[in-house]
Amino acid sequence: MKVFNAILGIFAIFAAIYCIWFPGVFFLESGWIVTMLLAAWGACALFEAISKRATKKTEGKWTFVSAILAILGAIAAAIICLLAISRPRLSLTLDFAVLIVFVTWMIVSGILSIINAVTVGKKAEGKKWIWGLVLGILSVLAGLYGIFHILVLAKTIGLLLGALMMVYGIRLLSSLFE
Repeated sequence: MKVFNAILGIFAIFAAIYCIWFPGVFFLESGWIVTMLLAAWGACALFEAISKRATKKTEGKWTFVSAILAILGAIAAAIICLLAISRPRLSLTLDFAVLIVFVTWMIVSGILSIINAVTVGKKAEGKKWIWGLVLGILSVLAGLYGIFHILVLAKTIGLLLGALMMVYGIRLLSSLFE
């Protein structure tokens, strides 16, 4: 799972760089990028949860919940993108809806990361769980910032989504050291 998280983290960082350099173009294509990102992360997390369940580890419960929520978010984003294609007049509104799905996912993922870090922190002897806690808090704060500033111009939203994806990508890459 760590390899998949690293690959997905690198993908998220490259998407963030693209988003920051080309915010207008990214905003127009953000729905499909968010859909792919959530679907890939959900599939990887589901694989990890199933492998942990097979080895009777109890830490896989939050990973399983997170995987299901990511897959549901990907399905919602895909439906919204298909609606945007079939209803061109509503495409701008539906693009905002996809961003809200992603920002909501950031908040939920951050909360689950905080819960996981606290439960692992009680059992672990080292201090590696602190990274999960700090990055979970940053994900929640980035998601809250995204919700409260979602109605800004497309360029600002592109930059904001780039920053959100950068935080998410760094969080995924940090899972290599847990």
